[in-house]
Amino acid sequence: MNEESVVPDTIAEDSLLLQIRALGHLPSPSSTALRLYALIQSDDVDLHKMAEVIKGDVALTVRLIRLANRPGGTPGRPVASIEEGLMRLGLKTVAGLAVGMSVIDDAVASSAPDACAYLALCRHSLAAAVLAEWMCDRPEVPVSAADLFTCALLARIGQLALLRFYPEPYPVLIRLQQKTHELLDAERQQLGIDHQVITLALLQEWGFPDPLTEAIRISEAEPELRVGNDRGHVMAQILSFAWEAAPALISRRADEIVRHLERGLALLGQRVLEEELSGMVETIIRYWLEWDSHQQGHDGSAHIALGVGDTERVTAQLLLVGVPAVVRQSWESTFAERGYGVLSVDSWEAVTAQMTNESVEFMILWKDGSHIFGEPEKRLFESWVGEGRRAIVVLVPELNAPFSHEFLEIGADIVLPCTVSATLLGAQLARLEDKLGVAKNLEEERSAHRKLLSELVLTTRKLHLQTLTDPLTGLANRRMAEAFLKRHWSMVERRNISLGCLIIDLDDFKRINDKFGHDAGDAALRAFAAILKENVRQEDLAVRLGGDEFLVVCPLAQVPHLEYLRKRLIEVAHRLKLETGPLSCSIGFAESDRNTMKSPSELLKQADEHLMRLKRSRSGKE
Repeated sequence: MNEESVVPDTIAEDSLLLQIRALGHLPSPSSTALRLYALIQSDDVDLHKMAEVIKGDVALTVRLIRLANRPGGTPGRPVASIEEGLMRLGLKTVAGLAVGMSVIDDAVASSAPDACAYLALCRHSLAAAVLAEWMCDRPEVPVSAADLFTCALLARIGQLALLRFYPEPYPVLIRLQQKTHELLDAERQQLGIDHQVITLALLQEWGFPDPLTEAIRISEAEPELRVGNDRGHVMAQILSFAWEAAPALISRRADEIVRHLERGLALLGQRVLEEELSGMVETIIRYWLEWDSHQQGHDGSAHIALGVGDTERVTAQLLLVGVPAVVRQSWESTFAERGYGVLSVDSWEAVTAQMTNESVEFMILWKDGSHIFGEPEKRLFESWVGEGRRAIVVLVPELNAPFSHEFLEIGADIVLPCTVSATLLGAQLARLEDKLGVAKNLEEERSAHRKLLSELVLTTRKLHLQTLTDPLTGLANRRMAEAFLKRHWSMVERRNISLGCLIIDLDDFKRINDKFGHDAGDAALRAFAAILKENVRQEDLAVRLGGDEFLVVCPLAQVPHLEYLRKRLIEVAHRLKLETGPLSCSIGFAESDRNTMKSPSELLKQADEHLMRLKRSRSGKE
């Protein structure tokens, strides 16, 4: 373990979380999702109140109905209303679904330095959610499919934050570490925080149910720690399986999906015939394509295909909503001359699929009805224009129509008559381009400021770590050791667990300096530090106290382990080949005792006394 990156206590993690939050790098749920969570935690929650909130979010409505009617789900007639969907899935489950999907939506809509890695992670999460949900529809699996869908969506949201906060090292780190528990270790060593800390902190903040949070935590533990037949461990095993199998589903590699399914079903103690597996794979792939196409846009025209291809800017597009075919055809040459591509949908409801299509900069809405909108449509309209990177032109039968001014009130840029000529419409679009250009320039400036602030925060973080490490050896220093001991001593007192330590002196170190020089002495110190890094456990903290004196703090260690480590360090040091000769060291150790020790300083004192006794004993024999 690289002690240079050890964080002494949760204060450092909390500090990093605050920095990540301040830079706007934490994924966040929509206001609809948070309102739903507030409702389910109140005393007067009911189905109709939940349904009323959901009806204001078209995307959530579509997803709720889809999940309620999933293949292999509850038998019966298809669900056609929000109220029926709530009854079938459960109020808490739907609130969780709202949080999970809105977090992914927010992530997709956000900018990130490495957009390809960022969006690929979003897509990976969605594929894992589809697989986790499917596994829960198997017989005798005591877990809600919708709950696992949400858990899989949210299990790696901490990675989204780290991709934005550490844009250079983190994508490389993800590619190098294939196993999740190894990635967590590497994150702590190199970044000072791991993605699970961020994920669990956010889930707690949003009021996510504790059993689901615990399942997410266990799912990223080492394989042997995921074994168990209780509900939490079963959920964790499914989540782990789904994450590993997701790449095969995204690329639709049927043979690979079959192998993953066989292993996943075996974890649940289930076996299926080979011909059943092929049918299952076909159904899963079909179901995945439904979710994937919805996430990117039903017509497949999304500017960013999540995780696939490059993100080069394409031609700016006009989204025509409800424009009659004859009129659209007469406009096409004018739009083409001005360099626009054209997308067309027949209804306002179909606009939802284009929410994440960043190539669409202008919407032209043909509104020839006698009223403006219902409440859900108004909210979708406001969310579209609220980003500031898009413009909307509304075409109405006549400018003095009673509802014309209402479009301007809810955010339309221009209201024109349906009889407008293509030339005049093109001129208005050109004027709006200037407005969007100003908005984009402002966003670029904000992005530059955020990048600068991120660099400053990272520099501050590195400086902070430098104050906690020994510059010569890279081990923790005395300050870090004091914080580490304090934190673990509180666990000794609260939980009556053991804490051990070893105090180490290099023998005849003064002779090395005097005979070979201080450079040779420094080389010997670095060599012994390397021995400590290679031989102590990951949970231990190796420290250079100063000079030739070292300390190892060992949580949960008892005398037999301390004695074994003592002998091991002495043996490995003696085998070391240096120009100064073999390294010899004296090591004393002690284990905590609540009955006789009142503070960590007494533990250190007892280890030091043990070291002195060993030295005196050895001198007497000599």
